[in-house]
Amino acid sequence: MPCRLLIDPPAKGSWNMAVDEVLLEEVTSSGEPILRFYQWSRPTLSLGYFQRAEDHALHAASAQADLVRRLSGGGAILHDQELTYSLILPETHALAGDTQKLYDVVHQTLVDLLRNVLNDKHNPWQPELCQPQQPATSRDEPFLCFQRRTAGDILLRPSESSTIAANHKVVGSAQRRRRGTVLQHGSILLGTSDFAPEISGISDLAQFDVSATTLRKLFSKKIAAAIQLTLQPATMTEKICDRANHLMKTKYDSDTWTLRR
Repeated sequence: MPCRLLIDPPAKGSWNMAVDEVLLEEVTSSGEPILRFYQWSRPTLSLGYFQRAEDHALHAASAQADLVRRLSGGGAILHDQELTYSLILPETHALAGDTQKLYDVVHQTLVDLLRNVLNDKHNPWQPELCQPQQPATSRDEPFLCFQRRTAGDILLRPSESSTIAANHKVVGSAQRRRRGTVLQHGSILLGTSDFAPEISGISDLAQFDVSATTLRKLFSKKIAAAIQLTLQPATMTEKICDRANHLMKTKYDSDTWTLRR
């Protein structure tokens, strides 16, 4: 199945979130998948769709970061030293109707990719999928997504010979469905941000630079093969840009949306 590949320059959070929503609309209309990679021009905290805005006060380190609300659920994410991906599949794609399988396939692809990258450097960290755990109540869950543990998240686990006891979540994703079309976007945490210093990225843990460009190139090829997409490099049309600009100004830049809960 042909799939548009979009590689966007770093941009502010409200634009990034507006584009994801517009691309969800676009795929619903066109029936053609889109794979998008992007980064953030300023450190930005994105609230999950159902999170209370007042809970932002629980995390002092991110107080001076930009604030947006995502279209998808889950915990807050500090977007800074990372690579973000969005994969939008139409209802005609085999995985669009099985959102858990889509989540698992994408994350297993990333696990395999990271394992190869880390093994090339003889690194003691091993990527793995988080196993099902006793579900936490909303009151018990940490504010930040990367301090939560959900089945299918990607963790870096120290090797058996290591004296390090803790594991670290380095990839988390969330979904939104609309009229049969599914958007899955996720954060691949590369480094530690000053606005969330308690969360370690892949480069910090592995102690060598893991390039966003390298990961993007590897991931795009591997996920295309895994879910049978033929990538076609593309740019956003003027129509998409105009719609995203309108949505950014009227929704994602608005306190009515960001502080709605």
